[in-house]
Amino acid sequence: MKKIILILLLLIGLVNAQETSVIKDAQGIIKVQDILEVNVNINNPDNFENSYEIIETIPQGFSLIQPSQPDEIQQRNALSIKMYRWRTAIESKKLFTIIYKIKPDEVGEYVIPPTKVTNLKTGEVFLSEPKKLLVLCVPDNKCEGNENSFNCPEDCAENVRDGICNYKADGICDPDCEEEPDCGNVSSTSYIYAIVIGLVFLVLLIFVINILKKSKKNEEKTDNDKEAILQKARESVKLFRERGYRDEQIKEEFFKKGWSKEDIDRIFEHI
Repeated sequence: MKKIILILLLLIGLVNAQETSVIKDAQGIIKVQDILEVNVNINNPDNFENSYEIIETIPQGFSLIQPSQPDEIQQRNALSIKMYRWRTAIESKKLFTIIYKIKPDEVGEYVIPPTKVTNLKTGEVFLSEPKKLLVLCVPDNKCEGNENSFNCPEDCAENVRDGICNYKADGICDPDCEEEPDCGNVSSTSYIYAIVIGLVFLVLLIFVINILKKSKKNEEKTDNDKEAILQKARESVKLFRERGYRDEQIKEEFFKKGWSKEDIDRIFEHI
């Protein structure tokens, strides 16, 4: 029933759309043993057939099921990014759906990046929303790997250090939380330590404020001198313009003489 409602809403949205729509649909929560089916729905709102290129990036931590091989692999920061690539023609006012299947390698939270669809006639690019996924464990009475009390509550108790803070008063002390309500009061030693840190911070703050006051006076003097130089440069620009030089030529001359791009921009902004 839910799928029927989703399809109806999708069709209504596509009918009212004024441009190509790309909608990615997949389950948001699965188990590590499950195969995830991803549907990418693309509509052609025009009164004529259009050709499209569709590129789908597979998130790290997933194996390819169908198709079983990627169409392209890109290297990004020492990571191998697997990608599917399709080309298809979509008839006027028609909806086209691509279905592929992948399988998670381990538990965790993942995001399938947006689907990129390019209209090959116009060059327009359309993107779907990214799809967030939560992959849960298959309980085996062992809390290991990336498992924690969030994605594997059956195996990972909240009173075990697993990198997840369950900050709530539930009678269970979570060692991953600072000052967790169920772990008792903070010791007096911690209070003393916090007071000492606070005093040291206050002294440093006063010291920094005094330095900043002195520095501000020097900066104001320096800024005034620099502004005078910039004003003379602006006058030079006006003279160059009167002699027929283009702004690109004038900027190049300033750059050759050692002016920074930021200062050159400031000169031209206030002319």
